[in-house]
Amino acid sequence: MPPMAAALAFGVARESAYGSLGRWGFFLGGLLLPLVLLGGHAVLAARRGASLIALSALPAGLGAILALASVGHSALEDRGVEISCVVLKVTEHTETDSSMDAQGHWTSTTRTSYDHRLNCPSGGPEHLDTPSRLAQEGESLAVVHDPQGKVSPRAAGDVHGRGMRGAAAVAVGAALLLGLAGGIREAYEKRHRRPRRPAGR
Repeated sequence: MPPMAAALAFGVARESAYGSLGRWGFFLGGLLLPLVLLGGHAVLAARRGASLIALSALPAGLGAILALASVGHSALEDRGVEISCVVLKVTEHTETDSSMDAQGHWTSTTRTSYDHRLNCPSGGPEHLDTPSRLAQEGESLAVVHDPQGKVSPRAAGDVHGRGMRGAAAVAVGAALLLGLAGGIREAYEKRHRRPRRPAGR
């Protein structure tokens, strides 16, 4: 399941970036379906007590997300155009998510993003969302954008297709090793499990 989920995410993302698949197909087939498959994989493994196999869903999910994201980076490496834009305005957005753990304790996670409004040459993006401020108002910002408009723009220097593919391979490899170790452990326990004696003997 781990390599299948990563391959599915990669294939759907590639069809979205290089083919005709729309945004909904990208979201449903590239992100939601692989995570649902891995979730089902983890639940089935946990029900039969195969904890290592269930745990393999975590790095596998990370690998699927990295594989999905790597396609956009690769598309920008292949056909992206680097342009110089002027930052018109930077707006900071802060979101706080709260969740409760099994012991009843609440934890909060705060995420901050920056919306850079841009003045770019014709065909360039109008804004760029990033986790950190890249430039002040009135400064120039180098941006790589997709002329076909299928992939979100990124700041120049923030395109890492090969690195993300390598990270996805490492994550999927870790999931496979966990699954293999879990399978060996499960087979060992079944083999050495003593059969019950019939009653009255």
